[in-house]
Amino acid sequence: MNGIINHSEGYIASLQKDVDHYVNSGKWVEDMDKLEYEMNEVAKKVKIEDAKKLVLTIKRMDGTKDTVLQKLTNNYGDMLSHDKIIKLVHEVYSKQ
Repeated sequence: MNGIINHSEGYIASLQKDVDHYVNSGKWVEDMDKLEYEMNEVAKKVKIEDAKKLVLTIKRMDGTKDTVLQKLTNNYGDMLSHDKIIKLVHEVYSKQ
């Protein structure tokens, strides 16, 4: 507001005009696409961390790499590629 309370067209009308311009300019769509991408990236990182925990849990229960690979494929195959799952299993399984 910066000290202007009684704008000639009214504060609410001015604000609505700015919102309409933002929405109609296409910037809104770009921002929503960017937000969706960032949210998907965060979700993917969380899934990878969960998958690593699953690998360690199965390994502690004396599970084999094949068992781990099968469980990860069943649980995370829709989000992670088969190559990524194999890499993750080998990486985490051989670390601990």
